[in-house]
Amino acid sequence: MHEKRDDDINALISGYLDGELTPEERERVEMLRERDPGFREEFERMKEIVDAAAELQFEEPPEEVWDTFLDGVYNRIERRTGWAIFLVGVIALTGWGMYWFWVSDWGSALTKVLVAIPLLGLVVLFVSVLRQRLFVARTDRYSREVKW
Repeated sequence: MHEKRDDDINALISGYLDGELTPEERERVEMLRERDPGFREEFERMKEIVDAAAELQFEEPPEEVWDTFLDGVYNRIERRTGWAIFLVGVIALTGWGMYWFWVSDWGSALTKVLVAIPLLGLVVLFVSVLRQRLFVARTDRYSREVKW
């Protein structure tokens, strides 16, 4: 029940500071400020916050920033979609190639294993380097500053 009273008091003070109260409600707030030290303290605290917020200023970015922002969002979406489609295609082609590699009659099982081992090593190296580059690009705070 005490929380409800605090919410009511905060709403009353907020309405007073924003100029949204009726004359009767404004009179009630002024009376409470005079008679209730806890109310007066809460009022002053909220007034400081409202005054500080009123002094805040920010500079509106130029129109070009907003134009390039949306272009950047669309570019990222397109690139991620492109990469996803590309990776699905690579995985499908790799699976198909592995299937034909093993079922075709071009050599013995030992020959196929001896050819597959270095290829598997190259794939592991490629994935490792790619993963590391993507991680660094995402976390390196200077990579966005460098223009090629």
